[in-house]
Amino acid sequence: MEQNKKISSAKIAFLIGIVCIGTYVVNYYLRNMLSVTTPELLESGRYTADGVALLSSVYMIFYAGGQLVNGFLGDMLSPKLMILGGIGLGGASMIIFPFLPFQALRVICFALLGFGLSMVRGPLMKIISENTEAKHARLICVFFSFASFAGPLIASLFVMAFAAKYAFIASGCVAVAMALFAVLVLSAMQKKDLVAFRPIKPRGLSSITDVFKIEGFAFYMIIAALVEISAASVSFWIPTYLSSYLQFDNDTANLVFSAISICRACMPFISLMIFNATGERPLPIMRVGFSLSAGFFLVMQFVSHPVANVVLMVLALMSMSGVSAMLWSIYIPGLGKTGRASSANGVLDCTGYVAAALANLLFGSLMTRVGWSVVLLVWASVGIIGLITTLFAHKLKN
Repeated sequence: MEQNKKISSAKIAFLIGIVCIGTYVVNYYLRNMLSVTTPELLESGRYTADGVALLSSVYMIFYAGGQLVNGFLGDMLSPKLMILGGIGLGGASMIIFPFLPFQALRVICFALLGFGLSMVRGPLMKIISENTEAKHARLICVFFSFASFAGPLIASLFVMAFAAKYAFIASGCVAVAMALFAVLVLSAMQKKDLVAFRPIKPRGLSSITDVFKIEGFAFYMIIAALVEISAASVSFWIPTYLSSYLQFDNDTANLVFSAISICRACMPFISLMIFNATGERPLPIMRVGFSLSAGFFLVMQFVSHPVANVVLMVLALMSMSGVSAMLWSIYIPGLGKTGRASSANGVLDCTGYVAAALANLLFGSLMTRVGWSVVLLVWASVGIIGLITTLFAHKLKN
């Protein structure tokens, strides 16, 4: 403990942040590999739009279910074990995916990917919220949000560097290596008393139901559903939208998608600055974000020029990303004192990904049957529903 006293809380937070953010980047680029390779997979003739949508939705469903289970386990088990197991399983799934000849096997592969990656975020949030001060936890979680948008960019880089088959293999190998590195660093920090893992004891059904008693939790479940539809489902179809609707070639579509990801990655930082400058009031920020997102998607209906259309899409997605930051970078990190940061994260992520999985199937069906104009209207409706939801939440303190 003497060595721990000599190291400032900011330095400890920095070390924790580096490991956790790096691990979370891996989590996010793995889940985006299918999205960025979809145009190439469809061109190969071995995959259909409905088939790819099914893989994505299976991933989301198993990720959601896994979050529900692993969120609670993350408050009880070793975070190192869950990180290694989760990233290892996800990386292995990506390595074997290109070699699977049948759709049934591919579905199983993406089910394993979803469950594996669901083991990671909850334990990371527990480490952060219980071992760092609130201001440091918020900043780390802002970089977490940054990682979620950097993930598609890194996935795009894999695709630009390799053909689709080898991009999956390379991404999986890097993921497994990163998991081993994270566990080694966390073990060394634990031995030096720089980080502590404080599991809660299971107390039967109350271990599960207590999380729903946290202030504002029901409201944030709705917000989680809406922002994950944008972050997961809408984002999944962007490369296909760029290539099939705006007629960009695959390389250009990947570059544009990467640029969109960079722009969205800036929003958590901007949102935190706005949050601090406006008296730490998340609801007004959410209302503005939902309103702008809905408006920009609606205007896209009337703008056919590819560049202008992309600009409007970037603004719509950035607006929704500002809302997302209020959930993942402000609300969740503030739950450290409850001892249920992992459980709360798991339930919220589960809610979001169930909604995203259902939305993803809807988007895939609408795209092939009625066209992108209707899809854009549905995307706009997400912001409208969000705005209405926040208008009924004026009594919330957070």
